[in-house]
Amino acid sequence: ESAAAWQLRERIRQVARRNLHCLIMGPSGAGKELCAEALHKQSPRAKRTLVARNAATIPEGLMDAELFGNIKDYPNPGMEARPGLVGEAEGSTLFLDEIGELPQRLQTHLLRLMDGGEFHRLGEAKVRLADFTMIAATNRPPEQLKEDLLARFVMHIEVPGLDARRGDVPLLMRYALQDFARSEPEIAHRFFEEADPG
Repeated sequence: ESAAAWQLRERIRQVARRNLHCLIMGPSGAGKELCAEALHKQSPRAKRTLVARNAATIPEGLMDAELFGNIKDYPNPGMEARPGLVGEAEGSTLFLDEIGELPQRLQTHLLRLMDGGEFHRLGEAKVRLADFTMIAATNRPPEQLKEDLLARFVMHIEVPGLDARRGDVPLLMRYALQDFARSEPEIAHRFFEEADPG
């Protein structure tokens, strides 16, 4: 309920109305993933499922396969066709967390996709077009991203850390304790008065 949290809500509302790629920046633990979910839920694409992936977990040699998918029997016979993250996000939103962890040479794989939605599935000659919005998040300074990738994120959201929202800490603690108490009834009985921790 801090002023910074309300300003963040208003910024999310403004950005969600636009059909533009967005970069969310802020320290670890500030709530960047929650912001991405809120952006998607308030966007015109909210009826479709948000597709989310931590970019740091994409193996370097499998970047194109993970993003763009592959046709049946490629690269190995018997391999199932896969839509990839981009195919799954068709008509929806693709959220790549920790995009700053992608090496810059892999960041270049996103440029044409972000420009006009063009991509190739592995093993397929024809160009596909994806209708999606990309949201990415990073705790790194934005200038550490490849310059031409950063330029494609037209919208930016800065998420303030908890040091700028100290008044929110008790509210977050109450929420975390209530969540914990639901799975531990004995502790809830000892330390909670109705719905609130003692």
